[in-house]
Amino acid sequence: MPKKLYTTREWKGHGKQNYYCNEYRQDGDTIQKVKCHRQKFFDGHENEWSHDERVIESWSKGDPGIPDWLKKLID
Repeated sequence: MPKKLYTTREWKGHGKQNYYCNEYRQDGDTIQKVKCHRQKFFDGHENEWSHDERVIESWSKGDPGIPDWLKKLID
């Protein structure tokens, strides 16, 4: 199970009920930047939330391309 290192503030996307945030996760020697999306929709009876996510960037633990602020959070 990946360990969550940091979550950005949520921001609104296009449309009224779209919200996004970025999460930084560590899974062993791999660090990932994941874009998380949640959206509210009406299914005919009640409002439901759908959630999805996708990996935006990925680094190995010793990669010099990892942002300096993120290096401080890595185990």
